[in-house]
Amino acid sequence: MKKEIVAAGFVLIVVSGLCAAPKVSKETKAKMKELSKKYEKLGYEIQKDSKTKKVYDFGGAKLVIADWWSNPNGRLTEKPKSPVEEDTNSFRQWLNYTYNMDTDQAGLGGWGSHPQTVANFCITGGDEDYVFIVDGRSISAGLKANLFWDLKKLESVDWSNKKWLPGVTEKMSKNGGVYGCAPTYHPEPKTGMFFNKRLLKEANINPESVYDMQADGTWTWETFEKLLKATTRDIDNDGVLDVFGMANVSDQFCGAAVMSNGSAFIGKDPASGKYINMLGEEATLEALNWCAQMQQSYEMPYPEGANWDWWFAAFKNGQTCFMVNAQYYCNNLEDMVDDWGYVCFPAGPRGDGKYRCGQDENTYVIPACYDKARAEKIVKMLDLWSDLVPGYSEDSWKEDYYPRFRDERAVDETLVFMAKNGKTDYANLVSGLSFSFIPNVYGGWVTPQQAYEEVRNSWDAMIKEQNK
Repeated sequence: MKKEIVAAGFVLIVVSGLCAAPKVSKETKAKMKELSKKYEKLGYEIQKDSKTKKVYDFGGAKLVIADWWSNPNGRLTEKPKSPVEEDTNSFRQWLNYTYNMDTDQAGLGGWGSHPQTVANFCITGGDEDYVFIVDGRSISAGLKANLFWDLKKLESVDWSNKKWLPGVTEKMSKNGGVYGCAPTYHPEPKTGMFFNKRLLKEANINPESVYDMQADGTWTWETFEKLLKATTRDIDNDGVLDVFGMANVSDQFCGAAVMSNGSAFIGKDPASGKYINMLGEEATLEALNWCAQMQQSYEMPYPEGANWDWWFAAFKNGQTCFMVNAQYYCNNLEDMVDDWGYVCFPAGPRGDGKYRCGQDENTYVIPACYDKARAEKIVKMLDLWSDLVPGYSEDSWKEDYYPRFRDERAVDETLVFMAKNGKTDYANLVSGLSFSFIPNVYGGWVTPQQAYEEVRNSWDAMIKEQNK
């Protein structure tokens, strides 16, 4: 009986919006008809409501999938930048037409204001239909304050579909409920390591050997240090180093090292679902000590008066051989003179032999202020909107990366490893944690043990509060 009532309410909401359906030109109708034939041949089946047995009709309802980076007018208003984007946009326009909905991903406020925008709407509500894309800043506060819908209670979506990333489902689980999702068939590859091929060649090292080590499982802290040592050089023999093994942002290098060594700053007890302070674990402290050794031995010194992103300029200008950074930094290396490659962070001695990296996927949440019928409508629109483009496979995500990298091995090997072996990063899901000690540890001014002793009590208190 309960399901029937919900379904009836859902239908009423959809039907009530029929008068709002936008007018469609003859040209658009013709285009949509051609796309229908195309997608049918490619195996796409138009979905029908299990209760009414009719094709879903949302009456022209507008749904905004709100992030902080997209065009405020929506992605469908932009000219596609690649064939993948063009095909995706065409399919989503067709979805809107076929299911009589108006769904698009759009920016709502900037990076700084987005968490407050999300919190305000989830508390006060409004006439707009939103799915918010959030990060750790909103997740930690939202989970604690019960600002998001428990998706397990929404019945219009098949949550066993492979497109709902299990890592995000696990991250957003609390007290038996699931409060967020990620509708994508693969996690976004995150942090790896860029390398300069020219500097390796000048040190008599074949750049392909880095990929080869990654492929055969010998890409470790030890082999990485050998390359750092070989590429930290005084080229003109004047007693002053001219090129350096690396330059990095301290928190990125240290975070990657801890993950590669089989540990984390914050863990999660699988039995209780509660967060755990892992900063004092032996594997964590070992990784941080190793980071400090690498920094003091092979990192380029901070150039006096340099900009905050000096480490990036140093790599791009060919002054350093390695740089740890997120894969999307490849977009800033299009005009780099030297050829470059990209590999995973090397495996630590306490790891499981896999190239681990933090997985911090953007998460989709539905405001808890909506009633159930409205939430059912919204989540079904999201479900339809996020379907795989007909003709594409679950591996088609790589097509968007090939043009951005200098060689295919970076995509076919490195990004695949990163996507397959990512681990959920819980550090940003505990409100208030400070990592201001990382630069001091990395620079060798305090030991990891000293840093742990200094923040242990405050961290434990914040974790305890988050676990309530």
